[in-house]
Amino acid sequence: LLVGAPRDREPANGTRTGAVYACPLSAAARDCQRLPIDVKDEPDKAIIEDMWLGVTVASQRQPPGRVLACAHRYTRVLWSGAEAQRRMVGRCFVRGADLGLDLGDEWQTYHNEMCNANTDSEETGMCQMGASAGFGANIVYFGAPGAYNWQGGLGGLGGHRGPATPGVTPLATTPGGYSSEARPAVLQPDAVTLVTGAPRYRHTGAVLLLARGARQELSPRLLLPGPQVGSYFGSALALADLNSDGWQDLLVGAPHYFDRKQEVGGAVFVYMNEAGGFQQRPSLVLTGPSHSGFGFALASAGDINQDGFQDIAVGAPFEGPGKVYIYHSSAEGLQQRPRQVISGSELGPGGVRTFGYSLSGGLDMDGNSYPDLLVGSLGERVVLLRARPVINILDKSFTVTPSKVDPAQCTPKACMTVTLCFSYNQSAGDPSYKERITLPEAGADFGGMSHGGLCVTPQDNIRDKLHPIMLSMNYSLLERPRTFQLGPHPLDAFPVLNQDQSHHNETKIEFQKECGSDNQCYSNLQLHSSFLSEQNLPLPRLNGTQVLQYSRDVRKLHLSIDISNIPTAPWNGEDAHEALLNCPLVPLVSPGPPLCPLVPLCPLVPLCRLHLCVVCTSVSPPFPPPQSGCVTPSVPAMGQQWGVPCAPHTVPVPHPVPRASSHIQSYFSGTVVGESAMKQEQDVGSPLTFDFQVTTKGESLGTLGTILLGFEWPYEIPNGKWLLYPTEILVNGNNTCQPPGGLINPLNLTVSLLCPQGHAAARHRRELEPSEPGEPPVTLATGRRPRSETVLSCSAGTARCVWFECPLQHTQLPSSFSLRARVWNSTFIEEFRDFDRVKVTGTATLFLRSQVPTITMRNHTVRFSVDVDSELQEEQPAEIALWLVLVSVAAGLLLLGLIILLLWKCDFFQRTRYYRIMPKYHAVRIRQEQRYQPGGLLPRRRKKLWVTKWQEPDKYY
Repeated sequence: LLVGAPRDREPANGTRTGAVYACPLSAAARDCQRLPIDVKDEPDKAIIEDMWLGVTVASQRQPPGRVLACAHRYTRVLWSGAEAQRRMVGRCFVRGADLGLDLGDEWQTYHNEMCNANTDSEETGMCQMGASAGFGANIVYFGAPGAYNWQGGLGGLGGHRGPATPGVTPLATTPGGYSSEARPAVLQPDAVTLVTGAPRYRHTGAVLLLARGARQELSPRLLLPGPQVGSYFGSALALADLNSDGWQDLLVGAPHYFDRKQEVGGAVFVYMNEAGGFQQRPSLVLTGPSHSGFGFALASAGDINQDGFQDIAVGAPFEGPGKVYIYHSSAEGLQQRPRQVISGSELGPGGVRTFGYSLSGGLDMDGNSYPDLLVGSLGERVVLLRARPVINILDKSFTVTPSKVDPAQCTPKACMTVTLCFSYNQSAGDPSYKERITLPEAGADFGGMSHGGLCVTPQDNIRDKLHPIMLSMNYSLLERPRTFQLGPHPLDAFPVLNQDQSHHNETKIEFQKECGSDNQCYSNLQLHSSFLSEQNLPLPRLNGTQVLQYSRDVRKLHLSIDISNIPTAPWNGEDAHEALLNCPLVPLVSPGPPLCPLVPLCPLVPLCRLHLCVVCTSVSPPFPPPQSGCVTPSVPAMGQQWGVPCAPHTVPVPHPVPRASSHIQSYFSGTVVGESAMKQEQDVGSPLTFDFQVTTKGESLGTLGTILLGFEWPYEIPNGKWLLYPTEILVNGNNTCQPPGGLINPLNLTVSLLCPQGHAAARHRRELEPSEPGEPPVTLATGRRPRSETVLSCSAGTARCVWFECPLQHTQLPSSFSLRARVWNSTFIEEFRDFDRVKVTGTATLFLRSQVPTITMRNHTVRFSVDVDSELQEEQPAEIALWLVLVSVAAGLLLLGLIILLLWKCDFFQRTRYYRIMPKYHAVRIRQEQRYQPGGLLPRRRKKLWVTKWQEPDKYY
């Protein structure tokens, strides 16, 4: 096991250079040996302090089996003294399979410094090569995220005879090189494709796929952008053939991806390879819990369960002590749910913290033909997770004899034999796998399938003979007690069942019925009903509906029901087993005894006529308007029935009448306050109270249904900011309603007590006495459009609504609902400060919820609204008195006159002459021909022009 320790100290001199350790597979916990990777300490040429040797460790998983270790902070020193400059170019070291240095291997003797230290950060002077690295089939590649002004680059060596392509290839304008993978069958079947991650690309991250062109130069072929700013998309990569189609699929980690509402912290984006191409959108997104760093590390774990599909390991090092998620794949791709989650707290005494910080998988370390997984942490521990043998159940057979039983022959001695047969194997994927076992009898035959029998006796008086008797069987392995042990102990005694197979089987025992060859009964029940008067006369009909003219003399009402099961086709009219008549009636009437008995329905009794007497009780005229006018007698039967017709009848039911305070007024003003700073409901904003009155007519529904008042409440605007914050719902002034889901007062703010009715403090828009000084209020510009207004509603999409409901406890009495809320003041200041009025609307709906289909009620919906006016202070222009303007103008003119007089006294307005102000000791440039001219000091008849032009051809000294 190769383990990097980038912060390790040199034992000889204590220099913190980092190291790479080789740990044998043994029971000892501290037998790791430091690899002898010697780097000369020459401060005038290179700085090895804090070079982070071991930040990247890789192995060549095919012969000759080289290993790789990188130090991306290795620094070259240019020049010396005060002009010394440092270049953090990075360096990698290649060693052989024996972890030693082979001077005959050019891959190991090559200096592996792809970056030119003589350049600056604009090229490769700060490339930090080795931040990512690895081996391909015939290539070693390096990521250099600091190259070309931190735009990134890739370097590589190829071929069998030394460096064929040395140097760092720039990645255009993509900051890549942070993570990298190289493998064939990505974009082309045989050619190697380099995949690099760029987590800082345009702040969202990206993944770049590069391939060699005709001139063997690397060129970008595909760019996959990240989904979210700051998600660090591309910091971890993995390639694996998830669906075994011969193409490598791509997995990209984004450990800083988050979703506040879904409580997601970290994600892995799965891109399925479509014969050498990838879609811009991922095929699957795996997410982890909040603050877990899910996707910080990725690794192809190999085929853990040996089902022919590659599996994936995902690290979440910050989820508690750290966890590793194992995902299996199938022909459809990666499964969405993890098959196993391993926590660092389960690994020995004290556990392992930051478990899952790094991952490496796909190699069988203990020789049991199953790939193992090596997991690193930020501490001084690494954990090798060894795969256990997987047992497959083959040729399962779960039968019962006889499969069809005649109920007439069911006796206490009757026996039905249940037989279970199965075989199993170990899915090691190794045909040569053999295990030596000792048999107690040498002549016994242990081959073939194992089976066992069970005798089942039916009970007496079986009533339900239509449905079969179901027999179920679950199988599992007998788990042996396990203790935590270190070392390569054999795992053959601790197998696991293949979790992708079903561990449940069912079979059934059918009863012999007179229902045709398919043993399925198709009845033809027909029901006809009508209301009769006390004289057994049908009630008159109006528009197809029977109507009862009520009077005080009406005390009884008869209901006549005719039921038949007569065949109308060769496939219907069969037995209707366990037929029952259900006749739900409204609470206004109470049923009397039936006038004829109920008999089982079968072809021998094709017709049954039931005369039911209904006695009217607690009825006071006049009847309220009829609602939900269908009372449906139903006849449920065991078997298949193709529709029983419904005879509608008009019966009055309770009729609730809702009233609401449909419009109220509120205001917003003050300063913006964050959500975390709010402790009481007064911190939110102005109070709101919506009152709803519900008056019912008639008797209570009892257990037949519940009348509820539902609210479509505008709780936030489309960008997610609060709008109207509900604090509590009062029912009849005393009780409270708490809808499920924590929708009322979700922030658990302290709710103030209500003032007694009639003593509520009145709100004044202007207070007479000044309040205590506080933060300066928000002011508006005077150029705002007068009386501007906007409307927020859920139907228009300008607000988001949530649905909650409260039941009516006592429908006989009027009910009152008071929904108290607060205007979210900060949202209105930030989003609607340019409006004088914001109108927010919602709806309240009164509806009936009942499991009885014959009881219905028309929904009643009322709309409520609140006008939230702005009280933000406006900047008013100051009015200046006329006398002050006149005095200011006069003072300005007087000051101007004084300045002009002062300048005139100082000869400011006289023409300045050059010879008056030129001192005698100043040097004057004189032409050469006039320097010794006689009479040069005598008075001149004309003025000398001292100003000349430089372009004149006169010669000066």
